Amino acid sequence: MLNESLNMTDNPAAILFVDDEPNVLKALVRLFHNEHYEIHFAKSAGEGLELLKQTPIDLIISDMRMPVMNGADFFTQVLEQWPTTIRILLTGYADLQSTIDAVNKGRIYNYCNKPWNDEELKLLVRNALEQKRLSEERDRLAEIVYQQNQALKELNEQLEEKVEQRTKLLKFANQKLDLANEGLKKQYLDSIRAFSRIIEMRPGIKSGQSKYIAETSLMVAREMEMIAEEAKDTFYAGLLIQIGKMCLPDSILSKPYYSIPLTDKQSYLKHAVEGEGLLKGLTQLKCAAALIRHQYERYDGLGLPDGLAKQNIPLGSRILTVVSDFIAFLEGSKTGEAMTVNDVIEQLITRKNSHYDPNVVDTFLKVLKDSTFEPEVTVGPELPPVKKSWKTSQLMSGQQSTKMERPIIEISWGQLKPGMELESVYFDNKPYLKNCIVDQKIINNINALRENTGKNPIIKILMGKK
Repeated sequence: MLNESLNMTDNPAAILFVDDEPNVLKALVRLFHNEHYEIHFAKSAGEGLELLKQTPIDLIISDMRMPVMNGADFFTQVLEQWPTTIRILLTGYADLQSTIDAVNKGRIYNYCNKPWNDEELKLLVRNALEQKRLSEERDRLAEIVYQQNQALKELNEQLEEKVEQRTKLLKFANQKLDLANEGLKKQYLDSIRAFSRIIEMRPGIKSGQSKYIAETSLMVAREMEMIAEEAKDTFYAGLLIQIGKMCLPDSILSKPYYSIPLTDKQSYLKHAVEGEGLLKGLTQLKCAAALIRHQYERYDGLGLPDGLAKQNIPLGSRILTVVSDFIAFLEGSKTGEAMTVNDVIEQLITRKNSHYDPNVVDTFLKVLKDSTFEPEVTVGPELPPVKKSWKTSQLMSGQQSTKMERPIIEISWGQLKPGMELESVYFDNKPYLKNCIVDQKIINNINALRENTGKNPIIKILMGKK
């Protein structure tokens, strides 16, 4: 995994070896000679500190026992001046107390006993650098979120200033203030929608699904008579539910969930917690972030990250889990193969009381089946109408035939693939294609028209199998 990420950049990770024994340094240099790293070495802690002042270093491997300054004291100084540099200690079995000091004072990432196992040491370095890369990527994304929040704050301050000025000049101050607040909320929602689309530009994250999850969860929330504020949080969480996946490597995102190796599955599931962390500090999204965190909890208490059960799981998270699993089973990102609506319904019903809240499943199925459901619904003045956009199919229940629907989602032109079932393609609000199976010729024609007109098409596809 790390080698793949390192090959994508021109700058290899820089490693510093510090040891007063020349033979040990030579052995370390030989061990990592063929790895994609920039190697530096120092014969003492002092020499290592001087090198650090001149050269950026990603990871340090230092011996514990050295004259003048030992490894624990060396790492203490490294922590103070270069806190993001990873610190690994080489130590003998007799150096237990010294190792404890290094953990406490120098906050080392890990330690390795001498003599070391070559493969174990190389794996330790790979894992440490991968963790550093993921942490830096998380910080970068968090900075993006922070900057957007700052921009929204500035916009908010500007609008409030304008509203304040108008209230001094106009008799209907309260009415003007209400209008300004509604406009601000709409802009905030538009920003969240835009951010959701940015998230789906990441290769491996499928476009259109977050919008479907958000809007369908909103309808389920209304059917369950959830208060407007909580329904809004559920809607926001649905739009941003995949934000944590931006930190996952392509090797995990490209696989169906059931095909991900067990060792990588834990990393995949942690994207829910990463998503909550990326939204930390955005006050208006605090509740939505908590719903994202608990999207992998199970009704029986065997889920992640906190092992919550039944009513202890936020209702919004219970709704998001059912809707997101429905779409994942339907389009194949769970099993690797697309499924029919009927087969997915069977999966949901089978997992009631174990994975899912039975009341949520029943309500979700009612929303799917209810042919009298209003085509446009609104929750709160700040949320737009949600249009029901599904195609009719059939579900046999006993002796009765009940109308069901195949979801239609909007995808970007770059994610169009042969074999998909097109519902429609529009260019500049004019229909171009309807109700056909995509082949390479269709894709080529759409791309050519997009390049000639300079406009992106609106592409909608039917999910699942007939």
